[in-house]
Amino acid sequence: MFWNQLFAKKSLETLQEEMKGENRLRRILGPVGLTSLGIGAIIGAGIFVMTGRVAAESSGPAVMISFAVAGVGCALAAFCYAEFASMAPVAGSAYTYAYATLGEIFAWIIGWDLILEYAMSCATVASAWSEYFNKLLEVLSVPQVPWYLSNDPFSEAGAWINLPAVVILLLVTIVLVIGIRESAASNTALVLIKLGVVVFVIVVGVGYINVANWTSVNTEERKLPAELQIKNMAEEYAKEDDGLTGKAATERTKELETMALAAYHIRHTKEIRADLQVHDKLDEDAQTRLKTIEDRYESQLPEKAEDKKAVDVILERAKGKAPEKEADSWGLLGWLGLNRWLVPVDSSTRSNFTPYGLSGIMLGAALVFFAFIGFDSISTHAEEAIRPARDVPIGILASLFVCTILYIAVAAVITGMEPYPLINPKAAIAAAFDERSKMEGGSKALKWSAGLIAAGGLAGMTSVLLITFLSQARVFLAMARDGLMPQRVFGAVHEKFKTPHISTMLTGGIMCVVAAFTPIQDLEKMVNIGTLFAFIVVCAAVLILRVKRPEAHRPFRCPGLFVVAPAGIVVNLTMMLFLPMTTWLRLVIWLLLGLVIYFVFGFWNSRIREKMRVQGAAYKS
Repeated sequence: MFWNQLFAKKSLETLQEEMKGENRLRRILGPVGLTSLGIGAIIGAGIFVMTGRVAAESSGPAVMISFAVAGVGCALAAFCYAEFASMAPVAGSAYTYAYATLGEIFAWIIGWDLILEYAMSCATVASAWSEYFNKLLEVLSVPQVPWYLSNDPFSEAGAWINLPAVVILLLVTIVLVIGIRESAASNTALVLIKLGVVVFVIVVGVGYINVANWTSVNTEERKLPAELQIKNMAEEYAKEDDGLTGKAATERTKELETMALAAYHIRHTKEIRADLQVHDKLDEDAQTRLKTIEDRYESQLPEKAEDKKAVDVILERAKGKAPEKEADSWGLLGWLGLNRWLVPVDSSTRSNFTPYGLSGIMLGAALVFFAFIGFDSISTHAEEAIRPARDVPIGILASLFVCTILYIAVAAVITGMEPYPLINPKAAIAAAFDERSKMEGGSKALKWSAGLIAAGGLAGMTSVLLITFLSQARVFLAMARDGLMPQRVFGAVHEKFKTPHISTMLTGGIMCVVAAFTPIQDLEKMVNIGTLFAFIVVCAAVLILRVKRPEAHRPFRCPGLFVVAPAGIVVNLTMMLFLPMTTWLRLVIWLLLGLVIYFVFGFWNSRIREKMRVQGAAYKS
């Protein structure tokens, strides 16, 4: 019975029967509502925060290609999601699909994995929300939330808690407990606001695009692995060598980082100049480019002897860490040593438009993939769709198409307005307009535009929080129905509001703690690898079901499934391979923890186990 239960599957007929119970959710969402939910879940922290960071540190202007690659991976998975969602319009998304095709143990793994996608991404978005909130206050010339109350203690030495992130998560939790109708109305309003802001960015930003920023920023100006280690090494020096703590350590870290970055760029330009002289390529254009870089950083060089000594130590340590960081750009491939054979590919694909080469494009795709997370959340609301066979596929495909076009356009604007090495990685869009206003003599129109964008960013991220929380609660609801989660906690539906209120409040409380104290970049990568894994399973599940149950009624059939599904598996797996080994290890640990919980609780309380036990007893009698 042990092995039979692990691989026991739920039939499509059973899934359909589950929709008839008293705890079934209300069908109130049409194609427009579902598309709005999809856009609401997709456009958020990814476009407003990650675009700038990936452009500055991983892809350069080629971040536009990175978005296209990630969009292709999502589109392939989206067609598979649409077919299954039309066949089994019940809550649960990939968890339910895995249960129907691969068996209970795989369903549990995917359900547990989806917590990374939904719950952890809420914490990530809330952290980004905090950054944009402070940017809005700065633009409005209003006192910002103190740094020690708006950062987690692991990202900023001496910080206490990310308080704005906690507050917004609490507010979203309250809204979601009230009900789906009210949540959908709030989301629609927020979606309209952020769509207006995104279109505003594109329309206004186009006029400030300098094509030279795409094609003429020399590859020498890209951020090399050693440069990306400088901040960490400066923090290490302030704490260990200077023996500082708290606010003093933070201030000293920033001071050392500024001086070390300046010294790094000055030394790097000298190395480039010497190399160009050797190869007789130091023409007037090259001289001008290098002189521009030197002039930018000359005034920030250390003057005191103790600062010069500190900078020398920091740069030496950063140089020592560089090979490790360089391997990280190849992710798991680098850890396996395959980057040795792939590095020449980087060199051959490197240009001013693609300064980081192929690995930069693919690493960028694996990171900006976070910006697409959300379209699959529509399938978790299939049980609430008025006509799921028609509405769910429309919602999934329409929201993904709209957002992909907008993402590429915004990426083009950001990298066109500013040279990618100068892009603010924390609040790229708002900062780009703010910087432009300073360049044009303090233009009030541009400054207020920056404020409008920051407000739109907050609206966008708030809607992402709403829909992501909605999705997580419904995955828990599906698992509780199957006995794999405690029914009284995760399966309880409020009599008046008809929402899974207890699981929503519990999840909200946990995410407040995570957002308050966890570094955002580590969370992003965990969310990405978990979601990519889920997409691969969905592609495989739909393919398996097409083979095993060809006669099943499919209101929506994925065109060319036997090409689309395998391609979806390959593209999404390739993006996973470019994520760091540490992220893979965290995924393995997370899944092992989930298996422990399954065998302690879920295995023994499974509805399928009870059904098999009853059938076995009847057979013996």
